Amino acid sequence: MASRGYNDVTVELIVKRARVSYKTFYKHFRSKEDSFLSLFDSVVGSTERRIRDRVAAESDSWGEGVAVALRTLVELVVSDPIIARAVIVEAPTVGPEIVDRYERAIKALVPLFRAGREFNPRGADLPATIEDILAGSVFWSLNQRLIAGESERLHELLPEVTLLVLRTYLGEPEAGRLAEEQLERLIAPSA
Repeated sequence: MASRGYNDVTVELIVKRARVSYKTFYKHFRSKEDSFLSLFDSVVGSTERRIRDRVAAESDSWGEGVAVALRTLVELVVSDPIIARAVIVEAPTVGPEIVDRYERAIKALVPLFRAGREFNPRGADLPATIEDILAGSVFWSLNQRLIAGESERLHELLPEVTLLVLRTYLGEPEAGRLAEEQLERLIAPSA
């Protein structure tokens, strides 16, 4: 689905590539859409767990937590760009049920971002939708790089999205410091 697009994939192609029978496919899935929903739910669930675990283990502050969450997301996309393309690029084209799940997946970052309002002296005055916009911007940036076939360059996106999100709450200097720190960890995780 990542290489051909959802609409150009058939159940026939799926069973042929998976080397299973139609009976086996239909034992597990009602339709092509059902199989895609299963993939989507599995990937989103494991991504959310991985982000939550790493934020808990690797951050001592809210700003570090956001930076770790964004770094983890970028690392997961870079580690499997084919699956990432299927979930981030193709999912919105599948149908209404997946669009709803896709929007919920994007909004999973909103509570984490919203907690940053307490670090901005005018946090209460920020637009009510700012966290939704920031989360959408992160996913849109990933989407565009995947469409352009630039998955190997996604690490370059990390400072930009980290700065975008953190600047809203912490200001430029602290946001910049945390963005650079996460880029260094992405490039040299053992350092």
